[in-house]
Amino acid sequence: MTRHRRDVVSLMAGLLLVLTAVLFLVADTTELSVDGRWAGPVVLIAVGAVGLLASLRPPRSANPDA
Repeated sequence: MTRHRRDVVSLMAGLLLVLTAVLFLVADTTELSVDGRWAGPVVLIAVGAVGLLASLRPPRSANPDA
């Protein structure tokens, strides 16, 4: 079985979505208040910023030993 490259954008998007879900779970079980009108746009902006940063990375070479 061959290993595949790590997809940084998908990893960061998944982590941001998990953190958002945890934030809402904590807000539901404690006295913390979360405004849903801000949570969605903040997650989308963060995912977009990670995508832009990932696109600025230099491409990897085809030879992993290089």
